[in-house]
Amino acid sequence: MCLLTSGCAHEKYQAKPLDPANVTAKIRNKDVSSADFKAYLIKQGYAENKLPFTEWGVDELTLCALYFNPKLDVARAQLSLANLAINTANQQQSPKLGGRAARSNQANGDIQPWAFGLEVEIPIETANKRQIKVEEAQHLQEVTRIDVADVAWQLRSQIAKDLLSYYENGAQQKQLNNELAVQNNLVALLQKRLQLGAASNTELNAAKLLQQKAQFFSNTEQIKSAEILVALAADVGLSNEKFAQLQLKPLNIESALSSKPNTSLLQENALLNRLDIRRSLSKYAAAESKIKLEIAKQTPDISLSPGFAFEFGDSIWSLGFSTLLNLLNKNNALNQSLVAEATQLRAIEGAQFEALQANVIAEVGQANAAYTASQQNINQVKQQLLAQQQYTQKLQRQLDAGLIDRLDLTQNKLNKTLLEQQLINAQFQQLNALLALENSVQMPLNADTVLNIDNMVNDKTIKIQ
Repeated sequence: MCLLTSGCAHEKYQAKPLDPANVTAKIRNKDVSSADFKAYLIKQGYAENKLPFTEWGVDELTLCALYFNPKLDVARAQLSLANLAINTANQQQSPKLGGRAARSNQANGDIQPWAFGLEVEIPIETANKRQIKVEEAQHLQEVTRIDVADVAWQLRSQIAKDLLSYYENGAQQKQLNNELAVQNNLVALLQKRLQLGAASNTELNAAKLLQQKAQFFSNTEQIKSAEILVALAADVGLSNEKFAQLQLKPLNIESALSSKPNTSLLQENALLNRLDIRRSLSKYAAAESKIKLEIAKQTPDISLSPGFAFEFGDSIWSLGFSTLLNLLNKNNALNQSLVAEATQLRAIEGAQFEALQANVIAEVGQANAAYTASQQNINQVKQQLLAQQQYTQKLQRQLDAGLIDRLDLTQNKLNKTLLEQQLINAQFQQLNALLALENSVQMPLNADTVLNIDNMVNDKTIKIQ
């Protein structure tokens, strides 16, 4: 009874029901000014006298997301489960204790009417099966660890994308306001010319139509700005009210474009650094371990059964030995099928890895080509804008000399404003191409930012320096 009692589990069940109201309150109460988040930032190497941040850029918002966004908590919980699977795989088979009792009617002249027996079964695992199981669990744990890092990278990537959309939206609003101001001036000039009989209603109506179009696009960009901020708040894991209290860093677009990534090693870095490449390698290694385990199972385990019995007055000790014989064709066929299945799984993982590498090479090449094309597009628009600015200066001199009227100069300013819009579009197109290039390599290409993906898997830990 003592042995049975000691072998029983002593864990107690504890109920933990979900309360939607509490979860909602937890989400709304997440705050970057909390002491816990401040301690987290200090742990990442930030000086206490520089906290809290006065302005928030990609790196600061990424830290916020890695601390507050629940998506990473889900991935970390799955990693904890994978860690427990390693401990489970490393567990040895426990011995078994058996007993029996019997009573005789002493018809055969037994000395005692009672018989008692006690037997212990000691399993012995052969062919290092337990070590192979641990090896397979470790590879699968590495797959889950990379999944955590992948979630963290996707959070950073989405923040960078939405933040760039916010900057682009602001620049578009500014340019549309400039265009609208020129359109208003143009309409006012045409109305005066119409009153003097120097212009037609057709010209005025066409100008008003362009004025209304510019006003519509300006209103649309203002609505879009609110949508982008809501998406950013969701990215970082804060409520809209808490996120509205953050001061986002302004974008110096010329400085952002001046940082030229080294594209010569992009393909090599992608094949070494991309998380899906590393995940595929770990899955292939797990498939290898699966084959080793199925082959090891060809060697049957052994079970020793020492025991002692007191039978109707006689004392008897015994030593049993048992194992599974794989002599039957049915058992051999089953094992061969399992080995073949594991081997085919490894072949599938190998083919998927090869296909993945081909896709990565193509993706990096396409992203690099798009980035190069965006640079060429900017240069072309800059040349057109320079020519337009020179022409505007020429018209200004003609206006000063009385050779043309103000309407001609205003129409030319509208052309210049439209070219400035094209330049802004081309510049943000290049920044978006740079983000796509970063995602194809899965590493920041800005020299000022070094992001260690491996640190993302730790419990609320990341290092950005």
